Order: sequence, then structure tokens, then C-alpha cells
Amino acid sequence: MYYVSDCHPAIIDKSTFNIVQQEISRRNAKRSVCTNTVTEQGRYNSKYALTELLICGECGTAYRRCRWTSHNRDRTVWRCINRLEHGPKYCKSPTIDEEPLHNAIVRAINEFYNCSDDIANILKSAADSVLSGANDGEIKQIEQRLKNIDQARNDFVNLIATGACAPDSLDDEFASLYSEEERLSQKLLSLKAQANTESNELADEIKADIDNSSFELQQYDDVLVRKVVECVKILNKEEICVTFKAGYEMNTDL
Repeated sequence: MYYVSDCHPAIIDKSTFNIVQQEISRRNAKRSVCTNTVTEQGRYNSKYALTELLICGECGTAYRRCRWTSHNRDRTVWRCINRLEHGPKYCKSPTIDEEPLHNAIVRAINEFYNCSDDIANILKSAADSVLSGANDGEIKQIEQRLKNIDQARNDFVNLIATGACAPDSLDDEFASLYSEEERLSQKLLSLKAQANTESNELADEIKADIDNSSFELQQYDDVLVRKVVECVKILNKEEICVTFKAGYEMNTDL
């Protein structure tokens, strides 16, 4: 028997395969804390970010998402797995409604990334920088041609000064250069005036839109929470502690 590697094209590239294996190992490495769960955080469910991030402040066990029905009304809540499966004798952690929990996390993220004024100023500066370059290519071409005309005129003057040619022999060339210079100079002034007017009007419009825009997170998003939040600890029924991936902790009310 022989083992031959890389003998045919792979269905999945090695890099992706290795990353998946690492994630499988990470999930399987979690210690089981109760008989009814597969992992330390209960049965793994990647649909909800808080399945991995939400932990009990009293016993350190993960919280699980549950559905409650009372008085013909459904509620989505999060409960400590330890209390859920072993009762209040082992943990007296509170049950948390999902909506206020999401709202509290959103507030914490907005407070942590409270830089809306800086973002607005950056966008306004970028708008001025980009719009100031309107018609910039054509303007540069005209300016370069005007420099060439000036250089050609100086060359003609040097030819006359050195006696290489008669003064009246270059009258047509001087007239042609002068005519082109006048035409390009007028066009250059027109382009600059037009660019300034249009860019100023558009810049004012963009800045007004920026001033009226909100740079805060408006609603809870699982993808964003996974990216910026390390864990969320339930301190009590009225307060949580959000730990960001940068290591910063922030307490916020539910």
C-alpha cells in the first residue's frame, strides 16, 4: 500500500481545510459541565453570537437562548445553562429578555466607539479633497501646454538674438503662439471657475448629508458583535459587563 499526496486537485484548498480543523478542535476542546450538554457552552449554535459570548456572572457557565410562553405570549430569553438544567440550588442567576439585552450591547458598542464627530470630519475633508480635483486632468494639460508655448517663444527670441534668423521670418509663428496662448488662458480660467463652483456646491451638499447622518449602530447585529466583543457577563438582572476584543470592559444597564 502506498500513500500519495497531492495527486489530484483538492476539493477544498489546504488553507481553508486547516482553518476548519482548528475551529472544530476549538469547539470540541470545551469542557463539559453538565450531563445534558455537549460542550461547556451547551450545544454549539453558530446562528447566535451570544451563544458563545454570554456567560453567567455567578457561576461562569454560558447562557442559552430559550423560548418562553406565558399568557399566550411568546418571549425570547437567555438563561444560565447551569440553572436551567440543575435548578436554583446551583445557580441563582437571572433570566434575561433578549430585546433589552441586545439594546444594552448596542449602547455599549456605541459608547465604546463614540467617535462620530471624528468620522464626520474625516468624511468632510475627504469630500473637499476629492472634489477639488474636478477637471484636474484637463487643467494640468492646459497649464503644461502654456509652459511649452512660453518656452517656444523664448527659443524664437534666442534665435533672433543670435542672428540665426531674421525677425520678420517668425511673425507667423509668434502670432500663432499668441493666439493659442490667449485661447488656452481663457479656457483655463473658465475650467477653474467651473470646477470651483461645482465642487463647492457638491461639497456643501455632501457635508449637509454627513451632518444629517448617524454613525451609531442602530440595531443589534450578530456579525458585528462577533467581531468586536470578547464576552458579555450577566452581573445581575439590571446590569451586564461587555468585554471588547481590545480588552476594555464596560458596564451598562439592561
